[in-house]
Amino acid sequence: MLRVMSTIRAVYTNVRAARTAIKDFARFERIVAVLARHGLGHIVEAWDLQDRFLINLVVSRRDPEQEKKSVYLRISEALQELGPTFVKLGQILSTRPDLIPQELCLEFAKLQDQVQPIPSEVARGVVEASLGRPIAEIFADFTEKPLACASIAQVHTARLETGEEVVVKIQRPGIRDTVESDLNILHFVARKLEETIPEIKAFEPVAIAREFEKAIKRELDFTHEASHLDRFDRNFSSWPSVHIPRLYRAYCSDRVLVMERLIGVKITAGGPAGHDMPAVARECVRMLFKMVFEDGFFHGDLHPGNIFILEDGRIGLIDFGLVGRMTPMMKDAMADLLLSIVTHDYAGVARGLYDISLHTGRVNYGQWEADTVELCEKYFAHKTLGEVDFGALLRDLVEGAIRHDVRIPPDYTMFFKAIMTVEGIGKTITPDLDLIGECRPYVEQLIAQRYSPERVMKSAADALQSFARLGRTLPNKANEFLSHMEDGRIAVSVDNPRHDQIEDARERRNNRAILGALACTLLMVGTLVRHDARFVIFGAPGMTVISWATGSYLALRLWWRITRNGRW
Repeated sequence: MLRVMSTIRAVYTNVRAARTAIKDFARFERIVAVLARHGLGHIVEAWDLQDRFLINLVVSRRDPEQEKKSVYLRISEALQELGPTFVKLGQILSTRPDLIPQELCLEFAKLQDQVQPIPSEVARGVVEASLGRPIAEIFADFTEKPLACASIAQVHTARLETGEEVVVKIQRPGIRDTVESDLNILHFVARKLEETIPEIKAFEPVAIAREFEKAIKRELDFTHEASHLDRFDRNFSSWPSVHIPRLYRAYCSDRVLVMERLIGVKITAGGPAGHDMPAVARECVRMLFKMVFEDGFFHGDLHPGNIFILEDGRIGLIDFGLVGRMTPMMKDAMADLLLSIVTHDYAGVARGLYDISLHTGRVNYGQWEADTVELCEKYFAHKTLGEVDFGALLRDLVEGAIRHDVRIPPDYTMFFKAIMTVEGIGKTITPDLDLIGECRPYVEQLIAQRYSPERVMKSAADALQSFARLGRTLPNKANEFLSHMEDGRIAVSVDNPRHDQIEDARERRNNRAILGALACTLLMVGTLVRHDARFVIFGAPGMTVISWATGSYLALRLWWRITRNGRW
């Protein structure tokens, strides 16, 4: 019976694997066709697929008109056509100027979810299946026409039985299977890129694919966004100028979110609506620096579509799926970097960027500092702080880091992207916005807090506690370590690139020592038996002649080897 069950299980597993492979192949064929149509078939040809059908598909579906466009535009259009997973990949990569060129970041930032809405009865079915209740028991009114459609979800307006106006974010059915198939293909493509294009290996496409997989799977689980929204609500509870929509937890699940509906206009339309746009711009900057330097938790997608001006003039935020985090150590590092910028300490800028970065190769620090100082001087020369394009400065600093085999970690680049976006919005609505002047009080406050008596005492207490904890655990750990060594469960190995040379030198030293000892022994034996006349050679004791001759030969050979190497 067990053997039968095992056989059935194996057959079932193989059938599922075959179905997945067939489904992925169909999707892969479509991806190849789209890339070919947008003039990107050479990428597929470089994958060495050994599949003539796919290669012929690439060749036959080339569109000569597409090749007249820039390669960055063609890549962006191809991602748009490929659908949700690839659109999200482009949107996330648009926040990573450390990985892709700035021109491509700008193209990816334009990517929008342009999809057909799912029928209202399907949307209702998702809500009812997810919440386990008829939709009529939840909402007094549910609008059939969606307010917005995206690749992963669409939004409907509704009214609760208690009268509150809400929006209902509903995950598209079947989207998880599509994303899963696309992720399999993305991992395949990433591996092929590393294998076929050596220059791209430094950017670690396989690691990027893994990072993206974690990000999009979190976005597919709406409970993560609900937690983010709750935290933003707590962080801004004492800020009357910023409003976070209320979350109705009782009506939320991993596929449905119900939130307060914000009534207002997009931030870029605030001027015609009669709002005080200079004040709004300054408040957006304050809001961002509060998120980063006070909360250590910031909105990762602050584009104009996610920032509203409400009817009473408050700033409202939506879409909390993508967030960034700053640890206290990261906040300190960021404060040092920004303070160096606002005080024109360009060497400090170079040092700050170097300290927060990941070094993928050997860095010539002198050249790094010289290039950074030159770049900063270009932006600040003969300009007031209000005239400095702060976002462009950060972008060029990140691009300069890439040229020195230096990468900026994702949370820092996401913050830089947020600064560039907020500055872009701010200068669109208020051309004379002084971003550097606005951020200076926050940076100075953070520096002052770092050296405040409370912070110093806390740091000392933390250090003392760590030492005390180490003192308590060290004897046990040491005893455990020694026990493992006695049991042979710990092996120590040393990896030395000159290991073979060291071994050769050690072997030569041993051979010389043995040779010297043998020569001395033979000379001594010859001396001791010089009175033995039982065996004579040339009238002298034979053993003495043989021992002295052999010993002398070995001693001369040893002397010759030492003098030849010039080492005594």
